[in-house]
Amino acid sequence: MHYIVRLQAIKQILIAIFLAVLLFPLPANAEECTLYVSGQMNWKPFLMKNNAGEVHGLMYEILEYAARKNNCKLQYRDFPWKRAVVSLEKGKIDIICGFFWNKKRAETILFSPPILRNELHIFAHDAFKLESLNDLKGKKGDKIRGSSYGDKFDDFVSSGKATFNEVPDHQTAIKRLIRNYSDFFIGTYIDTCTKLSEQGLGNEIVPLPYVVDTVDVYFAYPKGSKKTHYYNKINKTLADMQRNGTIAAMIKAYFKGSKIDSGSIVVPKWILNWSMPIS
Repeated sequence: MHYIVRLQAIKQILIAIFLAVLLFPLPANAEECTLYVSGQMNWKPFLMKNNAGEVHGLMYEILEYAARKNNCKLQYRDFPWKRAVVSLEKGKIDIICGFFWNKKRAETILFSPPILRNELHIFAHDAFKLESLNDLKGKKGDKIRGSSYGDKFDDFVSSGKATFNEVPDHQTAIKRLIRNYSDFFIGTYIDTCTKLSEQGLGNEIVPLPYVVDTVDVYFAYPKGSKKTHYYNKINKTLADMQRNGTIAAMIKAYFKGSKIDSGSIVVPKWILNWSMPIS
């Protein structure tokens, strides 16, 4: 008799479990997600497209690695830079692949841990003395529309000591400089030198020795997004990749055999302990 009662009890439990699963099924692939990414395309060697139209580059591949670890896939949205920034702020895309931090941006945008470093230089057709930003006084310069180059340079632009024209991309800045429409433009050292070398302009347009700033490069996310928990997961993975040397190894492999010192691109250990919020 007790045996029959136990069987009936077990049967009722199984029926209850079956009904719970039937009425409240677990969503298939609940942890999978698609993240929409944009950035400054042709930012060599950090964000590029190959002849088949596939997106690649050091920054993209670091992000892809971290996304894959969290069961997320990336879809690239090929927007002009300013549209990409506006789309991020409005939550229409999830990530910008390659962003400089400043206080104003941090009001509306979330940031990853710092991923790599890049120097900012002034590029000129005819070299001139440049020992501080004040030496640009009275000159005409170009900068990418919608871009930030760190608080130091952005404050100088706002001071009005030099005249700045906004252009859509570095290729436009290069053409304007060759035609003497400007005296200089500002650019990140690695990718700008790469572009100039490919076009045979490495000796014609030169980076001035003065380092305007050394900037950390981040991934950026919109605030208030329903996908914030995914951004947090990816940020944790990126922080782990920094600590265990995965990102440093990827950087070293990318610049192996080039004239670029990969060590100068790696984020220093002390920065990894910086308490800037990443979520």
